[in-house]
Amino acid sequence: MTEEQKSKTKPSSSSEGSRSTRSAEKESSNRETATKKQPQSQSSETAHKRRPKPKIAANKAVVAAIKQLQMLTTRTPESVVGVTPHHAGWRVTIEVVESARIPNTADIMAEYEVDIDGNGELDGYSRKSRYFRGRTQGE
Repeated sequence: MTEEQKSKTKPSSSSEGSRSTRSAEKESSNRETATKKQPQSQSSETAHKRRPKPKIAANKAVVAAIKQLQMLTTRTPESVVGVTPHHAGWRVTIEVVESARIPNTADIMAEYEVDIDGNGELDGYSRKSRYFRGRTQGE
């Protein structure tokens, strides 16, 4: 191959330099974009794991749960044994007298889980357990 042919097939040093500069700039830009995206994806993952804060306070959710459970079951709530955030509202666990007896140690008790949404409305409820008053769950 002659020198003339080599010079035709070989790119000029100025165009070669500009190509390498462009590719270096592109790689640098890609690295910057990748590092910028990482914190955003981590924060979006963290935000996805957090549950939304309920719109109403826990004490208002408890009052709403007691009223609505009593209205639906026509049973007397005895006490609140738990309140936990649930979805965008609250899950309230209420102890209820299922069947009053004499002596009261023979009462049949039940625990209900009542779900209250962020607006204080009933989302659902279910009875989780039944037992005699004064007996622990394991007896």
